[in-house]
Amino acid sequence: METGTLLDDIIEDDSNATAKEDVINAIMGVNLAARMSPRKAAIQKWMAKTFLEVVNLYGKEGRVLLERCQSSLRDTWATEVEIKATKFEDYLSQRIRNFSTPALWATTAFSIGVLLSPGEFKQIQPLTNIATRIIIQTNDYFSWDVERSRGEDRTFNGISCLMKEHHVTEEQAKARLKSYIMQDEQVYVSMLESIYKTHPDLPIHVRKYISACAFVVSGNHHWSSACPRYNALQTVEKEELRDQNAEIGAKSMKLDLDGAGIDNPSTAGLASNKSDSLTEVDEAILDSSALLAPPRYIQSLRSKNIRSKLVDAFNIWFQLPEDRVDTIKGIINDLHNATLILDDIQDESILRRGSSAAHCIFGPAQCINSATYMVVQASAKIHEHYTESPQSMGIFLEGLTNLSIGQSWDLNWKFNSYCPSIAEYMAMIDGKTGAMFKLLVNLMKSLVPSQIWPVADFDKLTQLLGRWYQVRDDYQNLKDPEYTEQKGFCEDLDEGKLSYPVVLTCNSDPTARTIILGIFRRKDTGTPLPRSVKMQILGLIQKAGALAKTWQLVQQLEKEVEDTLTALETALGEQNPSLRLIAKLLSDIPPP
Repeated sequence: METGTLLDDIIEDDSNATAKEDVINAIMGVNLAARMSPRKAAIQKWMAKTFLEVVNLYGKEGRVLLERCQSSLRDTWATEVEIKATKFEDYLSQRIRNFSTPALWATTAFSIGVLLSPGEFKQIQPLTNIATRIIIQTNDYFSWDVERSRGEDRTFNGISCLMKEHHVTEEQAKARLKSYIMQDEQVYVSMLESIYKTHPDLPIHVRKYISACAFVVSGNHHWSSACPRYNALQTVEKEELRDQNAEIGAKSMKLDLDGAGIDNPSTAGLASNKSDSLTEVDEAILDSSALLAPPRYIQSLRSKNIRSKLVDAFNIWFQLPEDRVDTIKGIINDLHNATLILDDIQDESILRRGSSAAHCIFGPAQCINSATYMVVQASAKIHEHYTESPQSMGIFLEGLTNLSIGQSWDLNWKFNSYCPSIAEYMAMIDGKTGAMFKLLVNLMKSLVPSQIWPVADFDKLTQLLGRWYQVRDDYQNLKDPEYTEQKGFCEDLDEGKLSYPVVLTCNSDPTARTIILGIFRRKDTGTPLPRSVKMQILGLIQKAGALAKTWQLVQQLEKEVEDTLTALETALGEQNPSLRLIAKLLSDIPPP
């Protein structure tokens, strides 16, 4: 950690660019011998000596730590961060990439003598993701005075981003950042409780690591508020924030200290000294933190971000300015997050992207309220552009109607144990995935009203994209090993989902239909199917040839998407390599 801090100081000091280059080259393993100067030789020798001591002292654990830290530092410092983020969440994404996060959590594991497998790291990654957000925001809060003194051109801090985004004063931005920190801490504690409930048989070394993560969060608060590095006097506000956030250690440790193998449990977090005045301040700035907690949690989970990528790709043709592109992305992301939250409640799913579903953490009532607000928020963004695009609200409402109709039939079939025909299933996809893609394109078109677009070709492309994307997802859920690793084995079957392979099987084999629908009908709510039962259903699907037929349809839809894309490129007189790249990345599907 001392080495990393020293290197960080060198990297941040722009007064000697040559020294910075030498450090980065040493991290990346560049041979400096051909142009070795005394200083360069000293840098290389110092780093080699430090790394060698780690390996000699700690063997395998030292090598793992060194590899992970070296990779993390190499990725962080070899990439220049452009200070251009205009939205706080975009800034935070940049900051996370620039923070050497893997090195931090690898050092945490090493410090308590725990060696986690890649799979175990991935299992608890949502928790460390939230912890990283807290650490970075806390760092920004306490380092603001020092960073501000460097000048605006060199300031890379969330407070300056919030000031610009919300047009607020410095103190208002600090108060807003403080509320974000406390909101994320509540998410952290809720996720911690959920992990222990969802995985009661976690190995002792994983529990020990999870407990240590809370020390990292609370310890970072204490260090950031008191260290000479930020040499700011302890103001009342900073002391309040430190005391408030010290509670996270105590709350988190209380959950599992006895079983985690941590010595001296009395040191589990700093003593809370929360005052009445802090409570009054908290109540005054709570704002929408509870409201936004579920969607913020959903956003923290890994995602392909296909919808945002499609907006960027279609904009090659529409040529919208950046602010309008951001508006479209915001609308679509708000709707998408709302539908994910509601889908998990309606499907009684306990997992989302391999992690706990939002309603398992925040409760169904809170999540329904938050999802409703996300739709309201999307509507407000539409309203901002009403003057320049009056038709956009009608397009938005039509899209919402189509999404609701598509979802209504999906829920109806599941509740009544009805297997739809292939045509009915495709119409349902058109009303869900396809409707979202169509809404995306139609909103973009509405903001360029002066140009005439080939509407039929766009509608056909979004319909085909929706069908391809959904059928592909149905296939991968049952067949792709990567999906199994991320989401669990045949997760769609746990939900009793009538996916395309299941629909094919039930329509072609009456016996299989009786068995599969009978299993779905009798399945306990919110309870995963036993693996043996899922293997039985998968066997029926394979026997009916449904997986092979699904794969063939995926290939056919891919070809139709490419043909329609070519027709659009011809009609518009401009090729779209971004859309073709998205299609190419989606096309890598192994046969059954």
